[in-house]
Amino acid sequence: MSFPLRTRVGANVVLISYRNAVHFLAGVEENSRADDIRWAFQLRSLTPLVRPLELSRLQALLRKDQRRPLESQGELTEKASKVVLDVLLAENPQLNSVIGTLFGVRDIDLPAPRKAALAEERDSLASLFAFTGALDLLPANGFLTEDEIGSISDRDYFLPAMPGVPPREDPMVEHDANTFLGWTPQQSDRLAVRIFTDGNERTLQIMNVNRWPIENRLGTDLIYYHQQRRSFVLVQYKRMVPDGPSWRCRVDGHFREQLDMMRALDDRCRQEEPGGEYRMVPTPSFVKICQLDTLDVDSTSMISGMCMPREQVEKHLQRPDFPSYLDSQIIKDYLTSTLFAQLVAVGCVGTSGSATTLVAREIELSLQQRKSVSVGVFSDESGRRPSWRTSRRTPARAKRTDIQAHGSQQASLW
Repeated sequence: MSFPLRTRVGANVVLISYRNAVHFLAGVEENSRADDIRWAFQLRSLTPLVRPLELSRLQALLRKDQRRPLESQGELTEKASKVVLDVLLAENPQLNSVIGTLFGVRDIDLPAPRKAALAEERDSLASLFAFTGALDLLPANGFLTEDEIGSISDRDYFLPAMPGVPPREDPMVEHDANTFLGWTPQQSDRLAVRIFTDGNERTLQIMNVNRWPIENRLGTDLIYYHQQRRSFVLVQYKRMVPDGPSWRCRVDGHFREQLDMMRALDDRCRQEEPGGEYRMVPTPSFVKICQLDTLDVDSTSMISGMCMPREQVEKHLQRPDFPSYLDSQIIKDYLTSTLFAQLVAVGCVGTSGSATTLVAREIELSLQQRKSVSVGVFSDESGRRPSWRTSRRTPARAKRTDIQAHGSQQASLW
């Protein structure tokens, strides 16, 4: 179902009314241009209300300042929307799961290890978008379609599969293999590539390589490469697990082995000839420690976590009084996910010069491990700094408006 309107929809959910009452609830699937003047948006999960809500009753429930936007412009403010939502759920309790799904609370019922592995992959994709500094590249309604969400329990990776031909036959795989990574796909690899662009000389190519079944993986690596800067950033995910009342990341022998491998790579990068660009952190290796107990498949936001250069993690572990775990109560000087992404976006961290060539050769070795590797290749030929970016959409719950569709019907946007 598609509706035309004069402004782009910035909401997740709409209420559809006719004959002076709200009769249906639905989600906003996507926005696109209908013509030079109007936008079109599609609805999904159209759900009838068991007990329709009369518009006169709705108006009576709202304060005067909340009724005014509704009566004059057909808008529901954020506070007015909460009032209406409470009434709808009180009289239509079956809408609880529907509304939770439409607002992006999509936690697939999977075994904990599988859910955590997919959550790592989902966050790695969100991080790659954040690293570009280009908000226009963000998918409007999550990474997966409804069909892909429904089949995720049968898949070994989160990145949407390429339609049509098998992924390894896609020309972009060959392009990346020959000009960027320098490796040839193996028959045991699962490869998928998605290309995102803002139509203004900025593109993000995302590749996922899963060499082992999901239940045997040791962790997710994230590899980000900026073509114009010739710069790599490598991120190793570490999970926090319940430990009494707290969530902590245990520092075991495997963790220390990973730090040893990262240190060896960082040391080799320091010995290479520096490039012409300044880096606050010139080595590529970082660690992200985060809690992965839920999987919000509709979200394109990063998971909150502690992001640190490899050297910073080791400094903490070398303290005599340091316990054998990491958590936010002990470590206070970490980067948030957002701040880390901003530093990557403006080029403050990452390799330069001949160190980039060194890392490109080393990436092939990482693909021989039992890991899920998410690779993002960003190209920005526009030359615009990320700090000049502007958001392309209004937050989902910040603006409410009404539209005219199919004669006398109106849909109020949540």
